[in-house]
Amino acid sequence: MRRKWFSLTGISLRKKSVAIFVLLVTLPSVLVGYAFLDRYEIILRQQFIDSTEKNLNTIEMNLYEKIKTVDDITDYMIYQEDFRSFMQTPETAETLDQLNADRVSIEGFVGFQLMSRNYIKSITLQGNNGNTLQLGEPVEGPEQEWIEHAKASKGAIVWSNAYPLVSAWTGPKRVISLFRVINSYYDLTKSVGMVIIRLNEAEISSLLTAAVPEEKGSIFILRPDGTVLLHSDNELVGKPYPNDGLLGVVQRNPGEIKEMDIGGSEYVVFSKRMRATGWNVVSLVKEETIVAKTNALKVSLQVLFWLVCLFGLLALIGFELAIIRPMLELKKQTSRLSTGNFSAHVTVRSRDEIGELGRQFNRMVQTIKELIDKKYKLEIRQKESELRFLQSQMDPHFLYNTLDIIRWTARLEKAPETSRLIESLSGFLRMSMNRDKQTTTLEDELEFVRSYLNLQTKRLGSNLTFSLFVDVSLKDSVLPRRLIQPLVENSIKHGLHPRQKGEIRVRCYRSDADELIIDVRDTGTGFSEEKLRAIQAVINKQSSDEALVGHAIFNINELITLSFGSGYGVEFPAEYNKDGACVRLRVPVTRNRQEAI
Repeated sequence: MRRKWFSLTGISLRKKSVAIFVLLVTLPSVLVGYAFLDRYEIILRQQFIDSTEKNLNTIEMNLYEKIKTVDDITDYMIYQEDFRSFMQTPETAETLDQLNADRVSIEGFVGFQLMSRNYIKSITLQGNNGNTLQLGEPVEGPEQEWIEHAKASKGAIVWSNAYPLVSAWTGPKRVISLFRVINSYYDLTKSVGMVIIRLNEAEISSLLTAAVPEEKGSIFILRPDGTVLLHSDNELVGKPYPNDGLLGVVQRNPGEIKEMDIGGSEYVVFSKRMRATGWNVVSLVKEETIVAKTNALKVSLQVLFWLVCLFGLLALIGFELAIIRPMLELKKQTSRLSTGNFSAHVTVRSRDEIGELGRQFNRMVQTIKELIDKKYKLEIRQKESELRFLQSQMDPHFLYNTLDIIRWTARLEKAPETSRLIESLSGFLRMSMNRDKQTTTLEDELEFVRSYLNLQTKRLGSNLTFSLFVDVSLKDSVLPRRLIQPLVENSIKHGLHPRQKGEIRVRCYRSDADELIIDVRDTGTGFSEEKLRAIQAVINKQSSDEALVGHAIFNINELITLSFGSGYGVEFPAEYNKDGACVRLRVPVTRNRQEAI
């Protein structure tokens, strides 16, 4: 048994368009959007981490430069004679000038440091000889603990935690200070004094918060033992950091990036160990801060997704209205046409290819109707002609032979005029009774007209004159039989007065559009305006006046239209219908039609 594979041939066009919309618009938009969001979130997270690490490196470098500068100042004091002299020389009358000179030198150096480095708020020099010099802001505060610690360190640099002071200039403030015992240059075990350099905590804090604003997390400095040196929460300063997990990460793996739960919130921990001091600059960034950077993108992608869906839906609706519905309507009307219902008609609402298809369908239906009507009418006319022929059937050879006998008898009796009339009648009857041909040449048709007019001239005498003109190049043009003679006959019967002189002119020529124009004019009474409008209404099928439907003009127009199409037929040129009547026939120039040979 053959396996039937899934096929789209049995699915409707509407279902196919919906499937295409879902599979090629909606689903790819969702997949691409979420894949892009996931990838972008990873990239954005890594960029944030890299940026934070870079900021920490910058902070460490700036802090190191500041700390190193302060350390270098104290080193300079050890090696500079003015500082040692000021701290060792007792103040007496004999040493007063020397101390003043030392004081001036020290004030110049320290003043330069204070002015060029705004993060240094004050510097205090205390000599073991009792000399004291305080430069910068005059401050007071709890510094004895750190002084004792510095003394115990015997010349090593001691950095304090952040602590409060009161400035005589600006009031309460917090500082981080360097405490160092200045030893003798010549005997490093002998202390000569102490120096205290106080740094503005606000300057250092601003340096830290510039990297990590408070709304995004926190940044602080820990000593190597885990004690908090600087923190925005002053209660934590001088105490071990309360999270052992964080201390373990910072102390064991400085520089490692770690995600941790601290106080019920998710944080990303960054740390950087400073050179020389061993301090750790620690940054805690809230996880939601990193996620928040992708939220805006998520919202944008969601909006974009819904916009894509909306525009896709609008495109689907437009596709439904512009293509699917017209195609279904065309299918419906085609089905009607296939059952023989020629009232099928497609409503065209656009000028595009679909609209053109609908217009072509309507033209095809109209053409089929016209062809069927034309065929039926030709068959009916053929049957009527055959019926009339059967009703008036006569042996043409008997009639032609009889007329020849009469014509020769007239000649023998010396009656040439009678002989010519009989010859004209014979030619007229021969052409009118020839049922084998449906078409003739223009030359033969005019010869037929000439025979008819010769007979009428004999009847009417000098009251009837006529002229026939034909373009030589059109003599072989093919046209239906007996187009011109009925018009000439109408002119004689209805246009010319039998007791007044009249003229009939037949003119055959080529138009600018390369068409055969046949004008039949007379100098008779012509058409009244009312009669002309009535005839034109019947010809244009705007009226069905039974008195005119069987009129020769109507029959000739219908014959031309059936033979050559709606672009040809009978016309009434206004310029020639003022004096007499003029009927114009417009037919195409055709030659070598088999029936006319």
